[in-house]
Amino acid sequence: MKFDPNALERLGIKVEPVGQTTGTLDLEVPGSLEYNLDNYAEVGTLVDGRVTAINVKAGDRVKRGQVLATIVVPSIATAQAEYLAAEASAKIAKENEAREQSLLDKSLTTAREAELAKADATKTEAELAAAKAKLQALGVTRPTGGSNISGAGTLLLTAPLDGEVVRRDAVLGRFLQAKETAFVIADPRDLRASLNVYEADLPYFHIGQEAEILIDAMPGKVFKGKIILVEPQVGKASRSARAYIDVPNPDGLLRPGLFIRASLRLPETAKSGRLLVPAPAVQPIGDDDVVFIEHRPGMFEVRKVNVARRTTQVAEIRDGLSGGERIAVEGAFILRGEVTKQ
Repeated sequence: MKFDPNALERLGIKVEPVGQTTGTLDLEVPGSLEYNLDNYAEVGTLVDGRVTAINVKAGDRVKRGQVLATIVVPSIATAQAEYLAAEASAKIAKENEAREQSLLDKSLTTAREAELAKADATKTEAELAAAKAKLQALGVTRPTGGSNISGAGTLLLTAPLDGEVVRRDAVLGRFLQAKETAFVIADPRDLRASLNVYEADLPYFHIGQEAEILIDAMPGKVFKGKIILVEPQVGKASRSARAYIDVPNPDGLLRPGLFIRASLRLPETAKSGRLLVPAPAVQPIGDDDVVFIEHRPGMFEVRKVNVARRTTQVAEIRDGLSGGERIAVEGAFILRGEVTKQ
């Protein structure tokens, strides 16, 4: 096939050597930014209660263990009272057991009375253990100080990790239910890109591979990251898997929820040793896949190739093409149109 080189330029036909410029193919995959779940926590309560104090607001930096809010929980006061009662009963039963055993040793009581005292001590000890376990389940410490309970029924919500309060749903005086989240703690400087990777693209995604993050809302800015996980299972309906890239955000320019495009630089050959070319360079003619080889300006050969794998952006050539040969990488569909006319 012969064409006027000037006409080809006007039509947007672009020719490049295989394995040189085409050797630095970029594979772009859409996704979105989200918080890194390794540094993310939703703070709530296991029981219903009323918020009586709030110590932080959205945007505050917090340390692990820092008190975020105080909640009054009637069921905690009941559990604390039950614990103190169980503790007193266990102490009395233990003393009674020791006294009955001492009397039995002196033949001043019967074995039956000693056995009953021992059984009562065992029972009250079990009740104390149950009361202690209930407090642990509620997330409060055991009360001390005899019959007086300091801060009866109060529950402190604390930060489980260092980070920033990125959301605060707790309202002073509001009744907080166990199913609700009062605070969200995260680290905005440590984000993660979640990508939707179609099955045809999965062979080109590897843990540790570097990627560039492009954001439509920030034209001209490029952020760097590395792939840290590629899910092993492909969705039955979507035919895709999720891949994740750690994206440092030290300047705070990025925000969770932003739509992003992750760009991966591919080598000139796949791991199989096969050549990679832009997908539009391979065109169908009849039952064959072909590329257009330029022998000299305006002179093209229609060459049949065997495609091992194809994505929307990349074609992996099994055979029929050699590195260094010049092929049409853009506008090949126009050349195909001319061939089919002939």
